Amino acid sequence: MSFIKDIKHVLLLYVIGDTLTTLYALQTGNFYEGNPILSSIFGMYGATSLISLKIGFMFLLYHVYKNADRYYWNITRHTVACIGFLATASNMISVISYW
Repeated sequence: MSFIKDIKHVLLLYVIGDTLTTLYALQTGNFYEGNPILSSIFGMYGATSLISLKIGFMFLLYHVYKNADRYYWNITRHTVACIGFLATASNMISVISYW
């Protein structure tokens, strides 16, 4: 399988979904980043630094894809996709419930 085909759910949920919903929620000014590490990074470099962090994470994910056993790669990619789903859903619920 190709890397892009393997990570389509990661791209949709973790990269695109979480990034867009986080940036939107922070842009409204009614929400804050709950992760203290990300919050301090956003404080220093702005919320758009999240895009750079996601790109860097994709390089790390590619390294795992190339070097890990297929079993561990599948666990990794499905876990990241689930985290992306939970983060996106949490962001969306927060924004919708605020309205």
